[in-house]
Amino acid sequence: MENATKSTDELHPREIDAFWLQRHLRQYFDDPMVAQSKATEVLDILKTASDAREVESKLVHLLGFTCFTFIKTLRQHRSMSEYRLG
Repeated sequence: MENATKSTDELHPREIDAFWLQRHLRQYFDDPMVAQSKATEVLDILKTASDAREVESKLVHLLGFTCFTFIKTLRQHRSMSEYRLG
């Protein structure tokens, strides 16, 4: 949980690789297939949502409120996540 809960200011583009999102989602979802499926849906939301509010709303609906700290990280660094992951 340490990486998912560390300050969003500390996220660096070099930390993000093809499996970064899945690794973080595995902290919330035990099944690797579920984490992979959620990662695909998260990327779709990051690419298609019109603004930060929509991103946050859709991600909370998809992942649940227990992932809110991670959702804030994704929302704050949306453009970096889209570029590096998508």
